Amino acid sequence: MTLVDSGGKKRYYVLRDTDNRPLTTYAYRTRMEPGDSLTFFAQFPAPPAGTTQLALQFPGFPSTTIELS
Repeated sequence: MTLVDSGGKKRYYVLRDTDNRPLTTYAYRTRMEPGDSLTFFAQFPAPPAGTTQLALQFPGFPSTTIELS
């Protein structure tokens, strides 16, 4: 999973701890059905202060835009 700043031409990856594990929640599901939801948390480095939009790219899903305030 990455965040992409098209204007700043940067890609942000999930931060990792000192044991090189990603700073994310872990929720294991063997199968999701249509209409199911899953709460997920991931920590990324902060983009520059003037950044207002980032694209969220998650493997297997279409990219989506995130508005920052």
